[in-house]
Amino acid sequence: MIAPPATAYLLSDRLSHMIGLSALIGVSSALAGFWLAHWLDASIAGSMATIAGVLFGLAFLFASDRGLVAQRRRRRRQRWEFAQEMLVVHLLHHEDLPEADEENRVAHLQEGLRWEGGFTDEVVGRARRRGLISERDGLLTLTDVGRAHARRSFAA
Repeated sequence: MIAPPATAYLLSDRLSHMIGLSALIGVSSALAGFWLAHWLDASIAGSMATIAGVLFGLAFLFASDRGLVAQRRRRRRQRWEFAQEMLVVHLLHHEDLPEADEENRVAHLQEGLRWEGGFTDEVVGRARRRGLISERDGLLTLTDVGRAHARRSFAA
């Protein structure tokens, strides 16, 4: 009884769409469950419930906004975005200071921000591709875009 509306909830935010999807999922589960039971010579009700559960499981995994796969992608993207913000704020903080030559080196980021080597290289590469930083001889400097981004992040 709850699987079709729960599945519809994972797939839509609008109540009218949820009601329609819930009915469609319920009818689909009933028809597919009936034919599965007929083919397997099994319980019709159990087959209908199984189909409804499978549809819910698929929606739980693959729904575009609420599915586990989408959440994992979103968290991964946010991790990289946050790391790039940390990097540009760090560079802004040390910009034009005497210790900038040491603090703004790629090698020092691993120690200063406690990032692992591969992670540091990936963050620097992503920030460079976005035009936030430039690198010369291991020394990182902010671009105008990066400086504006860091100031917005720092002010927020």
